[in-house]
Amino acid sequence: MKLSLGPVLFFWDRDTLMQFYADMAEQPLDIIYLGETVCAKRRSLSLDDWLGLARDMQQQSQAQVVLSGLTLVEAASELSSLKRMCSNGEFLVEANDMSAVHYLSQQNVPFVGGPALNIYNGQTLAEFIECGMIRWSPPVECSAQIISAALKQLDELGVARPEVEVFAYGHLPLA
Repeated sequence: MKLSLGPVLFFWDRDTLMQFYADMAEQPLDIIYLGETVCAKRRSLSLDDWLGLARDMQQQSQAQVVLSGLTLVEAASELSSLKRMCSNGEFLVEANDMSAVHYLSQQNVPFVGGPALNIYNGQTLAEFIECGMIRWSPPVECSAQIISAALKQLDELGVARPEVEVFAYGHLPLA
């Protein structure tokens, strides 16, 4: 079992975010997700800031650093930033929107399927794996039964399972 830290789901100012991640760099985590997933308008950090923080975290921590994309891309500027994130060339990306899946699969770049993607069964899971998904974070509303059924369907299709990462602690994010 791996221990991961998901992206911050609350609005924190820049100093609070930086202190939080400095503290997290000292923790025995296997994976650390960085980025704004909820709303582009509440960004305390730019993409360049997140990339710099990711590089710092990679040096300070043994954890794999993953960049998390927005759940809902609404503007051309957000799409441009997401495309740049997907083309970063250094870090795995958590796709939370189909535009990220599109960009990453076009580049044949592996990615994490985030909890905002509507993946509830084995057939859909197989489609995302074909696009390059190597880790799946099921939607937070999925029960153990739904996840198990999806993985069983995937097995029946003869498709190798991705890593599965389940939201297990903290406040559930609101949509």
